[in-house]
Amino acid sequence: MGSSAVLIISSSDDIRKPLVDAISGYDIETVGSKDEAAAKLKRMFFKVVFFELTGSSKENYLAVKELREYFPDTGVVLICEARTPCEVERLRKLGAYDCLKIPIDPSMVMNILERYRTRMLLKKELNYLKEELNKHKTKVEIISCSKNMKKVFELIRMVSKASSGVLISGESGTGKELVARNIHDLSSRLGMPFVEVNCGAVPAELIESELFGHEKGSFTGANTQKIGKFELADGGTLFLDEVGSIPINLQVKLLRALQERIIQRVGGTKDIAVDIRVIAATNSNLEEEIKKGNFREDLYYRLKVVPIELPPLRERIDDMELLIEWFLETHSKECRKKILGISTEAINALKGYAWPGNVRELENMIERLVVLAPNNSEITLKDLPAEISAVRVDRRRYPVDGIDYKAALRQFEEKYIGAVLNEVAWNKGEAAKHMKVHRNTLLNKIRSLGLSKARAKEKPKL
Repeated sequence: MGSSAVLIISSSDDIRKPLVDAISGYDIETVGSKDEAAAKLKRMFFKVVFFELTGSSKENYLAVKELREYFPDTGVVLICEARTPCEVERLRKLGAYDCLKIPIDPSMVMNILERYRTRMLLKKELNYLKEELNKHKTKVEIISCSKNMKKVFELIRMVSKASSGVLISGESGTGKELVARNIHDLSSRLGMPFVEVNCGAVPAELIESELFGHEKGSFTGANTQKIGKFELADGGTLFLDEVGSIPINLQVKLLRALQERIIQRVGGTKDIAVDIRVIAATNSNLEEEIKKGNFREDLYYRLKVVPIELPPLRERIDDMELLIEWFLETHSKECRKKILGISTEAINALKGYAWPGNVRELENMIERLVVLAPNNSEITLKDLPAEISAVRVDRRRYPVDGIDYKAALRQFEEKYIGAVLNEVAWNKGEAAKHMKVHRNTLLNKIRSLGLSKARAKEKPKL
């Protein structure tokens, strides 16, 4: 039984039969008493409950109150003969969604169901938008003219037409969330929720509840029922960022959810069907994590139906000026400033920096420069922080037939690391601090490059 289910609580065939005949597109269960209904509700999740009011007013009040307290996402439709307006109004205030009069008008039944379905979709989207507003941050489109991004754009266009799983890999700050949003926006799910979960930012003991939700009382502190991100994303796209951070013991449940599109809340026993497209992202090597026993191989291949690898900013030098211009314009408007531009020397220094934080770091840097710059001024080399302004782009002409990338990178590392070591008299601890790397990382690099004091003073040849 899926989540599109209706429960009818009535002992009368004159009520059950017209309801069953009128309902289409939903699984239907019927029971004759409140006790039978309680047993059903413990095992299954129902979108809507049609509840015939029988017995005393007090019994009806308690029954509706209990339904709404334990099943807040289930719509309660009252079925009754003529009752006092005050009694019906009081039941509505307890949370009953609508009232269906006896004899049953079949044309009203599907109307009520569709209105409740629309209401719940709007409620879900509104709750999610409220969450998003609380953590709102300006997002930008993917800006690129680089050749090695063309393959990425082509993959985005192709994969957006399907509902296959996508695994986006790349260093932190390369724009994995933007790729996921672009896939969603180009898909048939546009207009439905795009729900993001930063798995690495959620404590391990709370990640299951974050993804799947929990029932009231399922653990200490679970004072109310919580809807998880899988349910919030129903009909849309779920983006699992830093998916490699999900604990190994939870990965089995995640795999089942991806395979069967069915979840259970923490502490719950009812299967809840979800229609979602899952896009995952990682900045770690999941194949290495599999070898270490930290990530399930079957989950890896379930996520990686279509892999998309994002290049770091240092491999997108063609995009640097375009990105600088875009961020300069964007943050100038936000700060209500007129920035006259950025000098060639400053651009060259920015292009020569390694950008370990990639596009995110570049945007933050440009925002900082705009905030600190006087109005009607130009950003120059002296405005840049020392770690960037100290970098100089080599102006020599490269050979016409080009130069091997790995060789060029090795020569840059030799020149840069050698210069830093000479500056601090080969104090490796000081050099590591200056370069913002661990001392062991620097020692390994010195060994792999075969650097020595004598060799560090030589000028590398291209």
